[in-house]
Amino acid sequence: MAGKRTQKKKRKGTKRTKRRTGSVALLPKLIGGALIIGALLVLGGYAYFSRDLPSVTSLRDYTPPQTTRVYDRNKKVIGEIFAERRTVIPMSRVPRYVVLSVLAAEDADFYEHEGLDYRGMLRAMARDVVAGRAAQGGSTITQQVVKLMLLTPERTLQRKIRELILARRLESELSKDEILHLYLNHVNFGHGRYGIQEAAQYYFQKNALDLSLAEAALLAGIPQAPARLSPRVSPEAAKRRQRYVLSQLQAKREVYWPDLSDAAIAAARKENVEPVPPPERSSSAPEVLTIARRALRSAVGDEALGKGGYEIHTTIDLPLQRKSREALQRGLRAVDERQGYRGPLRRAKRRRGPKATKPKDALRMGRTYIARVRGADDGAGKLLLDVAGHPAVLRMRDAVRFNREGRSASAFAKRDDLLPVSITQMGEDDDPAIARLERGPEGSVVVIEPRSRAVLALVGSFDAVSGFNRATQAIRQPGSSFKPLVYARAIQSRRFTAASLVVDAPAVYDEWKPRNYEQWNYQGAVRLRQALARSINMVAIRVVEELGVQDVAEFARQVGITTKLEEDMALALGASGVRPIELANAYATFAAGGRWAPTRIVSRIVAPDGAPVPLPAAEPARDVMAPNEAYVMTSMLRSVVTEGTGSPAQRLDRAVVGKTGTSNEARDAWFVGYSPSIVAGVWVGFDDQRSLGKRETGTRTALPIWIDVMAAADESPKETNFAMPSGVIRARIDPASGLLAYEGQQDALEEVFLVGTAPTEVARSPDVADPNLFLMEQFDEEGESASTGAPRPAREDRVLGGVAPP
Repeated sequence: MAGKRTQKKKRKGTKRTKRRTGSVALLPKLIGGALIIGALLVLGGYAYFSRDLPSVTSLRDYTPPQTTRVYDRNKKVIGEIFAERRTVIPMSRVPRYVVLSVLAAEDADFYEHEGLDYRGMLRAMARDVVAGRAAQGGSTITQQVVKLMLLTPERTLQRKIRELILARRLESELSKDEILHLYLNHVNFGHGRYGIQEAAQYYFQKNALDLSLAEAALLAGIPQAPARLSPRVSPEAAKRRQRYVLSQLQAKREVYWPDLSDAAIAAARKENVEPVPPPERSSSAPEVLTIARRALRSAVGDEALGKGGYEIHTTIDLPLQRKSREALQRGLRAVDERQGYRGPLRRAKRRRGPKATKPKDALRMGRTYIARVRGADDGAGKLLLDVAGHPAVLRMRDAVRFNREGRSASAFAKRDDLLPVSITQMGEDDDPAIARLERGPEGSVVVIEPRSRAVLALVGSFDAVSGFNRATQAIRQPGSSFKPLVYARAIQSRRFTAASLVVDAPAVYDEWKPRNYEQWNYQGAVRLRQALARSINMVAIRVVEELGVQDVAEFARQVGITTKLEEDMALALGASGVRPIELANAYATFAAGGRWAPTRIVSRIVAPDGAPVPLPAAEPARDVMAPNEAYVMTSMLRSVVTEGTGSPAQRLDRAVVGKTGTSNEARDAWFVGYSPSIVAGVWVGFDDQRSLGKRETGTRTALPIWIDVMAAADESPKETNFAMPSGVIRARIDPASGLLAYEGQQDALEEVFLVGTAPTEVARSPDVADPNLFLMEQFDEEGESASTGAPRPAREDRVLGGVAPP
């Protein structure tokens, strides 16, 4: 029995041994199967998450949106055009200090790993577990490039896996330097600045190449959290981050960057780094930015405009641009003070006052409406308005010009008060429109260099805001500032000289009865020079009558008036509208010796790769007048300043000429004039054609602005005068008759004439009897009346429009 039990035990042990041996033999198969299944899962997951991944090869052609900059003539930045503020620079323009600081801040092992830092990932996972959330990023620079440029920034497992796949692909496609180049030019440094070059310019007003180690360390710390680590927003947090970057540079110096000395790091720690003051938010020349953008779009198209990176060089003198706007603002404020343009409109008696604009189906930008105040929100600093049946708000910060005392919205205007406003932003859905107070007049300033036709300043409104540019877009009646074009054609025709006598007396033309500004004052026969200086309307009308309206209109077109002119007798008085810039350029034709040329604002455009961009061909210049004809016109305009309506300009104490202009009911006030080197034109008026107010004229309203502009613009020596060309002679004349002065005449004047047009007859001395008196007496004795107005035979060829006084 014992033997049997022993045999049974042996058989059971053998079975157990066989089972153990079988299990051991099966283990490798199980492991192998698990590995295969795992591999299949990994491959399946890889294949799944690789679906529809963007191509990393697209990053070889790195063309992100860049900043287009607009420069003045001295390469000062006027403004920027951008979707994202970015300036791409090559690695050759990135100093080693910046590279090392970025590596210390973001990825010290960047040049060692192949896109993924596995140890860093494990550390991040451990910290995430401890924190119970995604608290640690652990991304390499390569991963950040993938996240910034190929994927969305969302934090999901799926996006993270796609990021890891793309990071490995990117490392196999681009070199380390190429990946770092992408990062340094694409990453956000806060305040809408992208890339190291924009950051260097914004925070330190220098190029990236010129950054110190301390500055580089400060900037390198920002991308981790731009809103929180900006030295403008949180200077202490930014400095703590800078100290961390410098400590990382120190700790890893021997292993990673032994070329960086301890002394350099120590010096960076001691350096006091402060950002420069932020640049002005608004451009001082929005009018120029609009023109520059339009020129770029015309040259390269919308797609290239959106990508940016261009340099647009202009003829604008930025300091002069600012001074010109300041001069316009002073002048407009002076009108505000004289006319009481502040607060709501005055309520007139007997129901003749202003009325609110009637309801309309829709509002339009650029029009002026009379709005009714419906309430005030002092907390938000807004007035609530009804504009032609539509809700709108007026922000008090936009009404500072008319609220110098800083009154609250409720103190500024009461319910049912009326305010003239324009719409600057249309309302959408339930949001009201944004209104702008139009209580006082607007204006424009144009400054031109006559020889080159470079526009040095272009101001189209009181405020430096984009919108309606009155200098180039407003069409306004020039009034008497158009008369120089009439007289220039008269001189050119050789039918008139500066000494020609023309009768200033009332007349009627097809039921139109024009009058002088001083309606009670008619002076009889006056010389053309006097008529221009005193701005006598009736003389200008008679000159146009003699020359022909069509003839004068065609001459105006030749000197650059492109606005359609009404060809009737009222053209003599500037009743047909023109644009300020084209009238200023017409005067520039006189200043340039009779040569017309188009004005220039955009001088050249440079592409992102440095190549010049071809600009559309400009209209060729043309000679409209001979230099001697233009000189005579300039000489006549000089009398406007020395003895006429422009006399306040004498305080400039230099050779300047020009002409005032005031349209009917003082709706427009002008002064356009020039020195030998600068032309300037000023216009003032309401957009809705309201009167400027009592006693507002070109002399009172526009000329003071022009004087301030010219004082700032003309830097030539004060003794510089207009050079007299050949083809002009000087002669002494009798001021009463326009004839040559008699010998010894005490009140004789010196006058300029084109060669061949000077008078040949000598004026009669008071001591010599007039032979015409004998003829007139004989005429009376034959029964004819001497009061019929018949011209005297000896004088009829030199007096236009009536009888010259004896």
